[in-house]
Amino acid sequence: MTTVVIHGQVKRVGDNDDAELRIRALFGLIHYHWKLPIARLKGMGMDFKQEMTGENMGGIQQNTAAKHVDGHSIIKSIETANMLLKQTDDLFGWVRRTLAHIRLTEWKWQTKVGTGDAMWTAMITGMLWSVKTTSIGVLSQLVRLKIDPKLEVEPIYARAYFSTEGEFTAKINFGYAMYAGIHLMQQMKKSNGISKGLMGWQRILLRG
Repeated sequence: MTTVVIHGQVKRVGDNDDAELRIRALFGLIHYHWKLPIARLKGMGMDFKQEMTGENMGGIQQNTAAKHVDGHSIIKSIETANMLLKQTDDLFGWVRRTLAHIRLTEWKWQTKVGTGDAMWTAMITGMLWSVKTTSIGVLSQLVRLKIDPKLEVEPIYARAYFSTEGEFTAKINFGYAMYAGIHLMQQMKKSNGISKGLMGWQRILLRG
């Protein structure tokens, strides 16, 4: 009867980025908070600093990590994803079925953009509207939309400017989330039981 509540926020103003994700379950007994306080360009890549806090019946755990993302790390992530696909039977099907049980109860996406030129600003504004409406169309095919998304694109004609801010709240039944996790373990290719499948995933993720 309980639900898992997922709330996320993403904001970019100029060169400043901020993102955070909260996951709550079992009436707040399980609470994870992930935050990205720093994201900056460095050379041919980007530096990220992330903070994660887990609050549950076992206490509070905090973790802070820094990571540099460049072309090499992106290629390595793609290779890891391909290995996980080979390690799991019908992983895409599992993802589609799980997403179909997610209910989106809040979706806000506000963007302000300006180039300093009225014509180019109007063109970019139209392009952003197209991107947003297309993304909502795709999203509606994956999850259950329980509210009309609030989309906004505001042109700034007087100067060059860009900011965007998004916020969403999604829910999934706790019972189905547990079932989906068990089903995923059953789909992991294994030689001698589920534990072998879990070890295969662990080896791949640690390697990545």
